[in-house]
Amino acid sequence: MGVLAINNGSIHTFQSRSGARKFPRIEFPALVEIDGIMYPTNEWSVGGFSLLDGKYQSKKGHKNSGNLCFELPVGRFSTPVMFEVMRVSESSCALGCKFDSINSGHQKTLQSIVDTYLTGETISLESVTSYGVKAQLHEEEVNRMQQNWWRFTIVAVCSVSLIILAALMVKSRILSINSVHAAVSQPLLTLRSYSNGVLRLEDVKPGQLVRKGQLIFTVYTEESTDLLAQNKQLLSSINSEILYYQNLLRQSKEAVASYNSSLFKELKILSKKRELLNKEVTTRQRVLSWYSTGVNKGTVDIVTRENQRLEVLKLKRARLNIDSKMELIKNQLDQISLGVAPREAQVDIKSTFETQSKLNILTKKRNTTLEEIERLKGRGLAISPCNCYIVAINASDGQIVQSGSSIYELSPVSNENRTERSILALMPLERSELLKIGMPVQYRLASYDEEMIGIIEGLQFYSSANSDIYNKEGESLSGLPKTLPRMQQYMLIKITPDEEDKNSIVNEPVIVVATIGWGDVFRYWFSL
Repeated sequence: MGVLAINNGSIHTFQSRSGARKFPRIEFPALVEIDGIMYPTNEWSVGGFSLLDGKYQSKKGHKNSGNLCFELPVGRFSTPVMFEVMRVSESSCALGCKFDSINSGHQKTLQSIVDTYLTGETISLESVTSYGVKAQLHEEEVNRMQQNWWRFTIVAVCSVSLIILAALMVKSRILSINSVHAAVSQPLLTLRSYSNGVLRLEDVKPGQLVRKGQLIFTVYTEESTDLLAQNKQLLSSINSEILYYQNLLRQSKEAVASYNSSLFKELKILSKKRELLNKEVTTRQRVLSWYSTGVNKGTVDIVTRENQRLEVLKLKRARLNIDSKMELIKNQLDQISLGVAPREAQVDIKSTFETQSKLNILTKKRNTTLEEIERLKGRGLAISPCNCYIVAINASDGQIVQSGSSIYELSPVSNENRTERSILALMPLERSELLKIGMPVQYRLASYDEEMIGIIEGLQFYSSANSDIYNKEGESLSGLPKTLPRMQQYMLIKITPDEEDKNSIVNEPVIVVATIGWGDVFRYWFSL
């Protein structure tokens, strides 16, 4: 597309290259001064210029500096440029050059010449020079700002420090919830007397490690025989229940497998039926189109055509019924694959999962009963049920004890079969609604200066009036104080320790800080 521009009575033609270049090139006369030699440009733009072949010897990629000059009616105007040779001829002469890191003020000066040229106005030295003056002033201002950069840096650092200090103060007041009391906790296993009798303690002390199976105390009594008979009777009952549920579980699995096989067969048959229905529907629709043509020609009556249409609709309805059955079968297959069999596949009102769960509970109960029987067989011999630390001894040697009396409090050593150590923290009830299970919290041990990250795994209300806390295995948890005001209530959180926390001591004091997000704080405020 050609653009006609009139300048001082002369007519120039501008060939648009906007589809190929970022900046339009114009043929307004310009000279490039390189190393003191003037070279006429073929055309130029804000992004670069081109030269005639044979004028300037150079290589592709060569960089140089010079001045781009314009002969105006009132004198010559020039602007400094840095350029890179982008295209050369076969005779190693530069044909196209690109401006390299041109000053923004000089770029605006060139752009003003282009805009004035394209609009057909007269290019005056005053208008062009004004851009150069502005560019010079801009450069001086930038230089002045760079010379005083350290002043701005000090002001910025002070401002940022004040903002950070204010943010930390707000965070400590609003976003942080500090524990009232916290300590490292581990499950306590209370070892009790199984009968009435005289206690004989072994030579063990609090803090000592006892091995699983190690004898730790003896109760001399005549009641152990009766207790042994009761436990054997209980064991027989448990074994009968286990046998019943084992048979029920086997039958349930067989029924589910058989039902699953029949579902696959039925799904295969329905797929074949649907395929045949599709073919029949296609044929019926083709016959219906012929009937419609016959009605138009008068060779077929309307009733015959409508009967044929009715047959097509019946076939489609049958196909929908098959689709519904297939979808139901697929849903049942999905349930079976997830382990939740439909009621039709079960031989009892209990599901396979429920039967397995009941069987697991009975198995654990049988194991516990067997352990009790083994202890009673030792005629009052009490052995350690695990590798444990002795936390406390609640009776003295030679004391007459009653059945169920607490003798030892043991802390199991953490391993894959036991509950790991945790941290119990009492938090104030104020803003306790902001604490959630799964929330990360920071904590610091009394014996370790580094902060670590734990995860909240449990939440419950706590009062020293009812201070006994148990885990899922029925073991009590240690570490909570016994001297708190009985009317004071707290939020008790149980924290999973950091993976690097391997050397903490049971009952070791801890400082816990829970940091709340702004979004949770705002939702809490607006819900009040």
